[in-house]
Amino acid sequence: MKTGQKKVWWIHAVLILFSLLTLLPFAFMVNNVFRSNAEFYHAFFSFPGAFKQVATITGRALVGDDTPVLMADEEGDLVPVSKGDALGRSLDQATRGPRLAWKVIRPYMLNTLIVTLLTVTGVLLLGSATAYILSRYRFTGHRALFLFIISTMMFPGVLTLVPSFLLVKWLGLLNTYWAMVLPYIAGGQVFAIFVFRSYFEGLPEDLFESARIDGAGHVQIYWQIVLPLSLPVLSVVAVMNILGTWNNFLWPFITNTEGSHHVISSGLFVLATTAHASNFSTLYAAYAISSIPLLVLFIYATRPFIRGVTSGAFKA
Repeated sequence: MKTGQKKVWWIHAVLILFSLLTLLPFAFMVNNVFRSNAEFYHAFFSFPGAFKQVATITGRALVGDDTPVLMADEEGDLVPVSKGDALGRSLDQATRGPRLAWKVIRPYMLNTLIVTLLTVTGVLLLGSATAYILSRYRFTGHRALFLFIISTMMFPGVLTLVPSFLLVKWLGLLNTYWAMVLPYIAGGQVFAIFVFRSYFEGLPEDLFESARIDGAGHVQIYWQIVLPLSLPVLSVVAVMNILGTWNNFLWPFITNTEGSHHVISSGLFVLATTAHASNFSTLYAAYAISSIPLLVLFIYATRPFIRGVTSGAFKA
């Protein structure tokens, strides 16, 4: 093996090792989804016993072994049961935690999807429209207005927490979706305007002049030319906004005192304070289920996100 090939092999080996170490906590969480409390306490890193039982029963069925399977009854005594019943009981035991977790967090997931979709839509429409005006039209004070908007990024969110809460309370929006959606849209405008304006300024002016010669108005240019050309940067803002909205805990928790509009982050905290916290399988299943939408987002949005970043979305 040549020296260059050895170097590449060692680089790949190190990268694979670090990748496995990175995925180890995720694998540990998924493994605990299907384990009982007894297994958690007595065999911390063991494979789920229910799946071991399923593998054993399946193997015996494949070789034609008709011997009944011994399983514990409600009193803890071992009794013989058929392989079909044993397989069903094992699968039921393995999936009990996920089924109970989904039953509990289902309304939280629905609330999160509603809030996220409304927020992303508002941020993309308002942010792109404002950035289009600031980047393509010159009026008195347009640069000062942009600098004023960008300067608000210097204020930490916790500094505006109390005033924002008092404003939402004064408007009568507590325990509603709008208590989260409207502040999220307002808070996401600064980053969106900054990114959109940087991208829009890079679009050729000839394109807009040709559209105006053809009789296109402001709305037509924005809707039919600017937005279709801005899909990469739209994906950048959308992904960043989805992540921030999905993972936000404090604001949804304090603006939904009744609990009917809790999102997944605050809902998981509420779940951990209930009787379900005594069942580790339910807790880990809730954590795993809540991360599935973001995992899907990562799989399908990675390519357009990178394309948006490399196309000049963050150009100074």
